[in-house]
Amino acid sequence: MTAIADPAIAALLLIPAGFVAGALNTVAGGGSFLTLPLLILLGLPHTVANGTNRLAILIQTAGATAAFRRADVLPVRVLVRLGLAAVLGAGVGSTLAVHVGETVFLRFLSIVMVLFTLFPLLQRGADGGDVRPGAPHGGAGLATAFVAVGFYGGFLQAGVGFLSLAATNWAGYGLVAGNAIKVACIFLFSIVSLSIFAANGMVDWGVGLALGVGTFAGALAGARLTLRAGDRILRFIVAATTLAFAVALWLRT
Repeated sequence: MTAIADPAIAALLLIPAGFVAGALNTVAGGGSFLTLPLLILLGLPHTVANGTNRLAILIQTAGATAAFRRADVLPVRVLVRLGLAAVLGAGVGSTLAVHVGETVFLRFLSIVMVLFTLFPLLQRGADGGDVRPGAPHGGAGLATAFVAVGFYGGFLQAGVGFLSLAATNWAGYGLVAGNAIKVACIFLFSIVSLSIFAANGMVDWGVGLALGVGTFAGALAGARLTLRAGDRILRFIVAATTLAFAVALWLRT
């Protein structure tokens, strides 16, 4: 496993990047579009970067889940059903991810980064659009969607928050409940994903902890972020950075 040449410099970059990513992930999603390419560009192999990023995600979502739970906005019974579905999908996706080739992975990541970056910029802000009227629903359809969410999250992670929020929004959950479900499900399946990557020797624990410090602080800030103007500014800054990373990754292959 290749290590980052200068861990001190890496930490100076990863902690603030992790803070922004943690806040963005908690508000909506897409924070890993910053952290995953940064890990790769700092010198980690794609599989190790993918695995190391899971440690930061686990730390971040643990903090955000606890914050949502304390606020009593997390529907626990819904979480159990959707969390199990996401864990099932993540196990398959993570197993596939540890075997994928570098060129295929980087090209796929670059394309997904561009697609996921452009789509949110067309939305109307942090609320993600109108919530469907009536009581939340979903049943088997929503559980099936979270199997797919877990599979994608297990394979790549980056952008999984957008997919989760789209599914919960379709089912009639508001932004707060949808965010709480999203964060908690990612926390659950990140345990499985991290375990699979770690079992294959694809986690740099020191780098992951440094990144995790930033994402944890960002997640707590994101759980309290309510000003739409600030969210819009954050989205556009991250969008510009993500597109630059996407080009860099494409040229690297």
